Amino acid sequence: MLGMPMPMKNKYQTISSPVGDIPPDNDVFGENKGKFIDRKLQLYEGWTPLHYKLVIEPTLQTSTNNGSLAIRIQRNANVKSFEPIVLDVNNISISNVRVIRSKNNPDEDEVELEFDSDYGLNNQTFLVVLNKQLAKEKNLTLILSMDFISQITDTLQGVYKTSYANVQTGREEWMISTQFSPIDARRAFPCFDRPDMKANFTISIIRSTRTSMALSNMPVYHSSIHRPGFTKDDFMTTPKMPTYLVAFIVSNLVKSHYSDHDTSAIPRVEIWTRPENKDMTKYAYYLVRKYLDYFEGYFGIENRLPKIDLVSIPDFGFGAMENWGLITFRDAALLVPDDMEKASSSEHMEYVAKIIAHELAHQWFGNLVTPKWWDDLWLKEGFACYMSYMALNFVHPEYEILDNLAIFEFKYSMQHDSDNSSHAIAFEVKSTNDVRRIFDPITYSKGTILVRMLSSIVGYDAFRNATQDFLSSLAYANADRNDLWEFMTKHGHLEKTLPDDMTVKTIMDTWISKPGYPVITVERRDADLIVTQERFMLPSRNISDSSKWIVPITYETDELHKGDNIPTHWLMDNGHELVINDIFTSDNNSENVVYLNLDRRSYYRVNYDMPSWLALKKKFTSLPRVTRAQLMDDALHLAQAEYLTYDIPLTFLLELFTSTDDELLWSAAQKGLEYLIFMLSREPAYETFRAFMKFIVRPAFDRYGLQEPDNESHIQLQHRALVSRLACKFKYDRCFNAAHNKYREWMANPKANFITPNMKPTIYCTALAEGSFQEWYFAYKQYKRTTSASEKEQILSSLGCTTKPWLLSKYLNMTLSSTSGILKQDGTQAFRAVAENPIGFEIAFDFLQTNIKEIAEYYGDGFSTLTSMIKSVTTYMNKDYHKEQLERFKERAQKLGLKSVTTAIELAVEQVNNNIYWRNRSYYSLKGFLEAIVSEFQINIF
Repeated sequence: MLGMPMPMKNKYQTISSPVGDIPPDNDVFGENKGKFIDRKLQLYEGWTPLHYKLVIEPTLQTSTNNGSLAIRIQRNANVKSFEPIVLDVNNISISNVRVIRSKNNPDEDEVELEFDSDYGLNNQTFLVVLNKQLAKEKNLTLILSMDFISQITDTLQGVYKTSYANVQTGREEWMISTQFSPIDARRAFPCFDRPDMKANFTISIIRSTRTSMALSNMPVYHSSIHRPGFTKDDFMTTPKMPTYLVAFIVSNLVKSHYSDHDTSAIPRVEIWTRPENKDMTKYAYYLVRKYLDYFEGYFGIENRLPKIDLVSIPDFGFGAMENWGLITFRDAALLVPDDMEKASSSEHMEYVAKIIAHELAHQWFGNLVTPKWWDDLWLKEGFACYMSYMALNFVHPEYEILDNLAIFEFKYSMQHDSDNSSHAIAFEVKSTNDVRRIFDPITYSKGTILVRMLSSIVGYDAFRNATQDFLSSLAYANADRNDLWEFMTKHGHLEKTLPDDMTVKTIMDTWISKPGYPVITVERRDADLIVTQERFMLPSRNISDSSKWIVPITYETDELHKGDNIPTHWLMDNGHELVINDIFTSDNNSENVVYLNLDRRSYYRVNYDMPSWLALKKKFTSLPRVTRAQLMDDALHLAQAEYLTYDIPLTFLLELFTSTDDELLWSAAQKGLEYLIFMLSREPAYETFRAFMKFIVRPAFDRYGLQEPDNESHIQLQHRALVSRLACKFKYDRCFNAAHNKYREWMANPKANFITPNMKPTIYCTALAEGSFQEWYFAYKQYKRTTSASEKEQILSSLGCTTKPWLLSKYLNMTLSSTSGILKQDGTQAFRAVAENPIGFEIAFDFLQTNIKEIAEYYGDGFSTLTSMIKSVTTYMNKDYHKEQLERFKERAQKLGLKSVTTAIELAVEQVNNNIYWRNRSYYSLKGFLEAIVSEFQINIF
């Protein structure tokens, strides 16, 4: 006979309320709406989930999910105390709870157990307390079942609803999607919402027959009529995986036809999108097949799932999400029109290729083997990013993407890792706010660089063998950084690439346990090289910071060309200098070139003594391509931090005058130039700086122009786009006039006067900056009309280029309107476009202060929208009164209870302090150097 729940006693209460009675303290739609509540993440031990049987019915009309759940759980024998069962929940009502002791052998009967149950602190957990007499049973397996009701959100988190216009009917079409990473599965169903609590999932979805399909991680094995007007889809059981990878979709999306000719391939690949976008999936399908072959070969493990669905979601918070077997994307990250040369820029095609590769790499690194906790998020993201470069290089070697990594990832990571607001890449994650804020450039870009650095430390073969060993040994399990270190050390020693007296743990722990990165100082001493380190800091060096790293050193000279990137020397973290003896053999060694960090494989900047800088400048054109780019980037940032005076980077910028074809060098200059533009745009010296840059960019624009010839390479297309953007930014008249003419022609006849995708950002922004409302409104109409996601993004950014204050204000207000056509996923991009406009940043700040409560309510707390907006408005702030404005803004945020926003404002204040410091210390010296160069070269400032 089955037992019944125990009577209520002590602090625990049996939940017997009807389904739908949501606990009032957990109501995010009441007085707490818009408040970003930072909660401690409690790690409860004692029980491990083995299997979830989940039946869920999303109902759009009520914005709720009705569900039933049975979790097979096992007592953790390693935990001596008898703990309650603790499930994570967020805004979920639970009823009809039962606990059944599972059979240990076929002859036993299942027994229903007595228990107490109640919601935990802040209703963020649901506790089931068993009779303590069960504590004697060490191998205890239970089935915990319940009914529940959860919320369908409109903030792109958990189970959420989104809509799109049905092109055929003209009606609004709604669909259900999910985003459970990092900690939002608990919004959908009660669960052990932790990456280390992996289990199998058997999922069933009940949907209206008005929807054509449901998707989940595994294929459907059975569909049936559940009740009149409703279908139940039963999905095959998943492999062991964490809750954040669970996903499902209910919609009327359609699949592309490309897989119809590839029916025997395993896994089966389907791409789903809206009907009008079905023909934009060919490129993605091609890439998926190529990447799967590459990853299966590189990792030495076949893909373990029978299918992979890739789905384009109309409104999606991240770029993409690697849900096992059901990868979700925002439109622009997946869709490329078939006529690629005419409808998609080379930059967009590269972006799509990288995103798809990244998510597919996760099917092994992250899904098959999962980090134990969020403090090792960088491990799966860094590996996926690095492997996306490797895979893209395999499919498109003509992109030379591995060289691009040395610039692209460095500029994003180092920008965020150079001041006191940075954090260690592996830091203790204790709260919901911690989890959400680690999805940043430190995790992604620094993680990518450190994984790449590791591959150089142990060498290609050892790195690949260790990765294969790691994945095969820990398949379907969890791992942390120490597991990886062991495999890398083992194979590094086997290949004789890692010194016998060193371990990967000893080296890499110095890089992941502290924020920042070093600047390596190189000094010549006769024929020797003296190498020292200190932490690189902005706005200037901080001699009180004693951080040190174990730094792999590679170098070349005029006479020594090493041929690989495996370190030959090590600068240790004990504070001692490294002496490299007899690297120069000629008598006049002051003219000999030496450069460190070959191919920029390691995560540091290099500052040379003056003889070395002068030698590098003299032989600049003969240096390796990546080294030239590295010197450009380092010089600009070393000057920003007062390690160099600005005459050194300005002389390197002059190299662009003759290096019109060196696209990597131009790309390397971007980040440093961007900072100078932001700092000078509202200063008297800007006119001199603009003249200097117009002088530099003129030969390159005269060579390339806005007109793209047929059959130009991917790299040339990107380079032309960058040169044109700079030429028009600095108002070179040939670019400026040509852009205006092309925009007017396009307005007169859009079909006949097509603007090539690579030139659209430059032409749109240039024309709208000086244009009237008519030009602006024409672009906005094109934004609403186009089905190309990449063009939507291009127009969205360009609408912020107008210099009319009232129009910028109008545009910002449109980001809070659901009828404007601006999706929630794009709100931050639109805001940033205005904030990075020298006319618009104060308008953006005023909008932010005035509407902070409304922004918090509209966008929710899942994707750090407010944090991103706050960071954007600091771009041009370099005056004391800006800091005072931010302090008042912080007081208002505190009164509204927006704790995470308060933290973001504190970081913004630090950035403004850095800008103020730079203006006070470096502005006038830079102004003097610019005036001297303009005078020397007789540059016309008009």
